[in-house]
Amino acid sequence: MNSKVQLSDVKQRVDKAITKLFERDLYLLINDLNERTIVHKYAIYLQEQFSEYDVDCEYNKNADEDKNKKMIYIVEKEYRKIKRIKREFSADIIQDDIEYMALSIFPDIIVHKRGENLRNHLIVEIKKSTNNNLHEKAFDLKKLECYTDKLRHNKLAYEFGVFIEFDTGVQNPAKPVLTWF
Repeated sequence: MNSKVQLSDVKQRVDKAITKLFERDLYLLINDLNERTIVHKYAIYLQEQFSEYDVDCEYNKNADEDKNKKMIYIVEKEYRKIKRIKREFSADIIQDDIEYMALSIFPDIIVHKRGENLRNHLIVEIKKSTNNNLHEKAFDLKKLECYTDKLRHNKLAYEFGVFIEFDTGVQNPAKPVLTWF
């Protein structure tokens, strides 16, 4: 199967899980419940669509990392810009005179096989439309870029990543906007 067919299959499964969330749990979106609540329910519907994988929320283990933590490596200057922090970090990796820093991360949802990195299939970051923190959204997008990065310093190498912004706090939520990686 080529990657175009695989991506269309993943998109179809992701959309089916979104449809089920809208059918069964629209209350969560209308009433702007906590992001973790929405993430949890959505993960249940993703598990139904990806039964051949494990679907986990805020999973922080990585089979290939020295400390067994799920880490991403991000350009230090980009991180400081996104997070608007002024303190200095020490670089964990220097490659081509660019300083990278390691961050332990907890993705909202992952579709993978536990205990290995050969079948890291899909990573999902979710935000609610009522979350006005643009830095959090920018950081989630940067994390997805790192998760799907095939460079040697980012070892996670997820096949696909998706950022989902759910419309919340309104009587008739629109279907979410999806950004694919």
